[in-house]
Amino acid sequence: MSLLKKPATQWVVLGLINAACIYALISSPISFKKNVGYHTNSHQWLEDQNQLNTEEYLTIGEDRLTLSAIESLNGKLRNATVSADIIRSNQGNLEIKIASTKLSQDSELFAIDKMPDLFFRRQYIGQEGSTLNYSFLPTSDDNTVCFYLHEFGRLRCMNN
Repeated sequence: MSLLKKPATQWVVLGLINAACIYALISSPISFKKNVGYHTNSHQWLEDQNQLNTEEYLTIGEDRLTLSAIESLNGKLRNATVSADIIRSNQGNLEIKIASTKLSQDSELFAIDKMPDLFFRRQYIGQEGSTLNYSFLPTSDDNTVCFYLHEFGRLRCMNN
């Protein structure tokens, strides 16, 4: 009789461990704070040895994501603001649909011969109705958010 109790006890313990793991996955906190502005600066060297400087701001609300960027190249500035509706949100993942894009006009900053890859990625982001998928990664700092943008293979970290 004691032989039957040991395997039953082991199965109960294993079941509790599995249930605890599933609960931890389901109830884990989202990796970003809603309605908080995140910010980052980046620098990219172009083929002609000029440097493109970018300052980005990201805010994620209940059902809206807004990304604003200021870029400078050779003393010229360009602004871009992208607003998107959140289609799906779950445990660190967001699927968004671009609702509107507002761009300042400066052909020098988006000269296709200087940065073709960057130009084509921006064409997709600027297209209303495009969908993007973000996966948020855990960070040790509550003031930092890191995400991977699947459509571009881009990893970005920002601070608030």
